[in-house]
Amino acid sequence: MRILFTADLHLNIPARSPRTGRTAFDVFAEHIASENPDVVVVAGDIGSSAQAPQHLAAIRNVVGDRALAIALGNHDFWVDRMGHAQYSTLDQVVTRFWREPARDVEAILLDSENLDLGGIAIVGGYGHFDLGLAEPNLHVRGRRITEDIYLSGGMNGLFWNDFRYIPNCGTSVQSESQAQAAGIAARMDSAIAAGKQVLLAIHTCPWRELNGHPLRGDEADILSAYSGNSLVGKEIEKRAASLDFLMCGHTHMPVREHLCCGIPSLNVGADYGRFRGVIYESESKVIRWIGEPFGS
Repeated sequence: MRILFTADLHLNIPARSPRTGRTAFDVFAEHIASENPDVVVVAGDIGSSAQAPQHLAAIRNVVGDRALAIALGNHDFWVDRMGHAQYSTLDQVVTRFWREPARDVEAILLDSENLDLGGIAIVGGYGHFDLGLAEPNLHVRGRRITEDIYLSGGMNGLFWNDFRYIPNCGTSVQSESQAQAAGIAARMDSAIAAGKQVLLAIHTCPWRELNGHPLRGDEADILSAYSGNSLVGKEIEKRAASLDFLMCGHTHMPVREHLCCGIPSLNVGADYGRFRGVIYESESKVIRWIGEPFGS
């Protein structure tokens, strides 16, 4: 079985690659046609929550009748300020904006259930962040970075937009990251108990090694704290012997496949206007990169 994994299509932002002049979605559609995968998995940052029906219909249109699974990403939880009081948890945003449109296009929403492919299960979800991937003992311009600074979203004019647009983001980091880890763990256990070959598609990074951003010694290093959820990483580590593959996205920085806890793992590193993905051959477990080359 040939499975195409990607992430970060950002359908609401029509950015174009400086190399190809095309949007990420344009190139995504071309690779669906040329690679002819059996299954397509998009691991988060689909677009705007308010445009979920249109985004998912566009993806289904190019995917055709192939099996389709999506996980949500941080951008997919952004709502306008009016919605912040109405949707106090991530699950409420999923229910309001994503569950019904996913059903309408017959896409499996990995934040709620697994994609069952016979002997294979695609397991995944958003993941969120728990500050566990923060750089230890980070100092910026002589100032020690405290948890209060992280929970404010940044400093010196550089801020992580999730704190502006995800409802209650600054006050619910721990509860939401715990809920995400528990949900992904439960879905892994269900697949493992059924004897499936388990492939993971998670938007944020479960381990620091998949971040891809070099440390620069300035405010930008703060953003590494928001790259992933170490609690998800711990749940994966407990089940590593039963897992065959892991991919993530979110950071827009590709990380080539290597073993994390014995699991072949990578970050597809797709970016605004830059499509990247991998083809995973389930029988041979061979991974092949597609889309923008590294360094572009």
